[in-house]
Amino acid sequence: MTKRDTLLWTPILGAPFIWFLTLLTNFALAPLPCGKAEMIRRVVSAIALVLTASMGALAVSLWRRNRVSELPAAGAPAERVRAMSVAGVALSASFLLVLVAQAMPDFLISGCQS
Repeated sequence: MTKRDTLLWTPILGAPFIWFLTLLTNFALAPLPCGKAEMIRRVVSAIALVLTASMGALAVSLWRRNRVSELPAAGAPAERVRAMSVAGVALSASFLLVLVAQAMPDFLISGCQS
């Protein structure tokens, strides 16, 4: 596998993996008492949002780079590189929306009622 292939697969697999790790972390922190667990969930959500947005930025960068050069390196067909770049953008954007929806309760609603 070439460096370009690794870069193409990173946004496609990275965004769902980041969401999955965030979901697991939120479930693991659910039984803990309010104070620190609530702050940790907010930090995890913020990190996940930044990482997923960076996955999208990487996919857009790869897409733009392929548009500029007619023939991609390592003999990969231009259509495959283009399709994988667009898939990376679409998946990153979709999972970014899912992560925003998942993080909204952490930022808008306080789970600690006394």
